[in-house]
Amino acid sequence: MVRTGLAKRRKELEQQVQAILETHQDGYLSCTQETQAIDFKEEANRRAQDGQIHAGERTNPQAATKLANEVACMANSPGGGALIFGVEDKTGKIIGTELDIDWLRERIFRSIDVAPDIQERLIDGQRVLVLFVAESHEPIEDEGGRIRWRVGDQCKPVDRTEWWQVRESMRNYDFMAQPSAFGPEDVRPAAMRITQEWLGHDELRRTDEEFLRFIGALRSDGKLSEAAALLLCSVEHVAVELTEFDVPGGSVLNRVAGHAGDSLAEQISKIEGALDVMNTRVTVKSGLSDQQVRRVPRDAVREAILNGIIHRDWNLSEPTEVRWIDADSTLEVVSPGGFVGEVNSSNILSQRSARYPALADLFRAVGLVDKQGVGVDRMYRSQIALGHRPPEIIEIPGPYVRTTLVGGTPSTPVVKLMDSIRPVERKKDFRLAILVYHLLHHPFVTERKLAKALQASDESARNTLQVAVQTMVGGEPVVNKYQDVWLLGDGAIRIVESSQTPDAVFKVLEYRSTDEFQVNQTVALWLESHPSISTGELRILSGVSQTTAKKMLDVLVEGGMLKAVGKGRASRYEPMHSVA
Repeated sequence: MVRTGLAKRRKELEQQVQAILETHQDGYLSCTQETQAIDFKEEANRRAQDGQIHAGERTNPQAATKLANEVACMANSPGGGALIFGVEDKTGKIIGTELDIDWLRERIFRSIDVAPDIQERLIDGQRVLVLFVAESHEPIEDEGGRIRWRVGDQCKPVDRTEWWQVRESMRNYDFMAQPSAFGPEDVRPAAMRITQEWLGHDELRRTDEEFLRFIGALRSDGKLSEAAALLLCSVEHVAVELTEFDVPGGSVLNRVAGHAGDSLAEQISKIEGALDVMNTRVTVKSGLSDQQVRRVPRDAVREAILNGIIHRDWNLSEPTEVRWIDADSTLEVVSPGGFVGEVNSSNILSQRSARYPALADLFRAVGLVDKQGVGVDRMYRSQIALGHRPPEIIEIPGPYVRTTLVGGTPSTPVVKLMDSIRPVERKKDFRLAILVYHLLHHPFVTERKLAKALQASDESARNTLQVAVQTMVGGEPVVNKYQDVWLLGDGAIRIVESSQTPDAVFKVLEYRSTDEFQVNQTVALWLESHPSISTGELRILSGVSQTTAKKMLDVLVEGGMLKAVGKGRASRYEPMHSVA
């Protein structure tokens, strides 16, 4: 069974912990010697003054705070370590704990931005938790603002400068780039075949060793990198699993997972194959013919899964969870570990960061991800091109990163619109896709709002609008400028309105109507960035006649939302401010 360096260190800790726990007898552990890597902790705030132990609860904030400080200390220590929680350190008495694992890990993460892998053990009928803490590559402050690390069996303060001096050589350290203990002979044949197929059948003409060197898996010293050992050799646990539900929170229809001992490549291939069966095809009209597409675009599915594998925290033993919800045509990927570096849900389109650069590069080398490495832009483009909502990528308690792709029957008007984009290369431009999506659901866009949608700067928004002006649909620019805002071009509107049926499930351009709610929304949106609105402006935004626009605005005056000012061509409508 092949183990990468990270897994090897984890295995060493697991073996040390197991050896200690096996010394239990009559409610005590006979082995209580703490080391730099092993520490015992009982649950704080459970012992009364007379020494009696109170009943355990599922939550205990005081205990979580103290434990977070010990986790920070362990994370600062070379090689990390393990905390055995629920044992009195002086006597080895097994006290146990009832703390909820998910709650505890989330509280620790919120306190110190470290999420340990927490496992449950039953010893002499008592529930003990083992917290495996990986070594951090930057100093971790505890809740008191201190930086401490393990010296022997104690946590001792360390100066920040000293910490960096010791770790200077580790600052840009990526263990996935380091040599593993394994060579080409340890690569599983199935993994070799799968990765060659990912990259292309031309690679079959290379020898195995030539192929491994070509993708950067084989180092000059003849050893596989740790990243290559993870992808191509046996791993001891299930790294990714798939569950199919009928509805959210409903019955489990199917569960698919690789086998312990399979390589990561084999496990990914198995999950992708199963999803191809679940993610069935639907028909969408495009041009003069119909085409078959997946309910959720296949390339978006792949990107979501690969992001959940490449950028996850490999110090955690949990698998990356893939969930398919059949009734909703929805894919969810839940990845252990939070966002990496400065990445968050509001900048994931523009911010690039890899937890393990060498692993991300290996996935690029075998053709699984693009040069940008993240693939979020591809998910956006693929979803929008079929009329689906953009991906939702957020951090949730645990911490985990959850990616949600909602698909279903594509929107024929949107598909026709995207197919009409010229030059055809612009169909791949995710910035243009986001702009079009916004204007299909909003009457206009400002530079500032587009920048927010793109998760980029105002300058990037201006560049995108310039590209859109030079991109044609039906012989006309994708967007038109109107005053200080931008509207969807007339050619795009004609294509959408000519192919949208009244009973369409996916409605776009809903703001182009006389519906009272839609008119109120359009007026309110305009008044967010303008002091007033005229009948001519509402006519342009809603696509109605001048007479109809005036009637709709007069209704809002009667309802107390607006007040009319001026007369004739100078008449305008301003917000009705409440009187104190």
